[in-house]
Amino acid sequence: MSLNLLVVRVGRVGDTVMATPALTALLKYYPDAKITLLVSPVGKLLLKGFHPNIKDIWTWERSGIIKPITDKNNLKQKLKSNRFDKIICFDTSHHIANLFTGIDTEFYQHKGTDGHSHTAQAYLDLVTTITGEETAGIYNHLPVENSEREKVDNELVEHGIKPGDQVLMIHPTFSGYSRFGIRKKEAKLRKLWSPENYGRLCKKIRQTHPEIKPMMVLLPDELSFGQKIVEHSDNSVLLLKSESTFERYKAMISRADVILSPDSGPMHIASAVGTRIVAFFSMKDPENCGPFMAKSDFIIIRSEDTDHPELGINAIDVDTVYDACMKLLTNNDTAQ
Repeated sequence: MSLNLLVVRVGRVGDTVMATPALTALLKYYPDAKITLLVSPVGKLLLKGFHPNIKDIWTWERSGIIKPITDKNNLKQKLKSNRFDKIICFDTSHHIANLFTGIDTEFYQHKGTDGHSHTAQAYLDLVTTITGEETAGIYNHLPVENSEREKVDNELVEHGIKPGDQVLMIHPTFSGYSRFGIRKKEAKLRKLWSPENYGRLCKKIRQTHPEIKPMMVLLPDELSFGQKIVEHSDNSVLLLKSESTFERYKAMISRADVILSPDSGPMHIASAVGTRIVAFFSMKDPENCGPFMAKSDFIIIRSEDTDHPELGINAIDVDTVYDACMKLLTNNDTAQ
């Protein structure tokens, strides 16, 4: 008789992606299990089609006032009418854990990291504790539909990017950014490289390597920032509007040879679809929340390695970023 498992990770894009290695390990160890996921609404969009053994995806919207209460009450009713053999929770929140209080089943919860190990590895370690099996060599993973890859190829051809062209995808913003301002000053320092810098970078790439095509795919609130980059690049970068589907976006990222991004959800998606990464980091440890993939496939550039780390990622000069992008775009050497 197959097991019924409930796997829980209610979080943003990056949080969800970092749970995919553990989910892969569970599917490997319990190949006949029927799995229900409890995730955020964005997590449901992200994990669509992850594996045929995932039979249902429940969601809990935890931001707002009314929706979190409604969703929580709905989940309590679902838990009453569904029997699980194991509940595996990768959230540290006691508010989420309290949802399962009084349920007569095996319950396992991630208790947090020591601040040094990677979050995804900590999730894998919990799976090892549960199953007794080692989980080495399992990285972030998200499936990309072939039909979406074909649509993206056809769309990009219309913009002068042929299937054989090299593509540098730039994601210059982050969750919480909007054209009306930045929610937190620290977030701006940590994650927002200036449009002037991005523009100079794209111009230099197009001048030295015209075969490499820079592009951006941005949400409506991000387009004004992207347009500034286009202007500073003398139109050296293609700007496209992101549609309301993760399938197209995942396909766009998988089409890129390299993505340049701050520590963000798109960085994690890139690691999960096999796209190489140049990532900005500042005031956070990439060993804890950086790309969880083969080390040869990404380069981290930290403000702490500059003379003025107090400036955040704007302390990182264009030439340093250019060299990192070229390292991954033009050869197969091991990344730093």
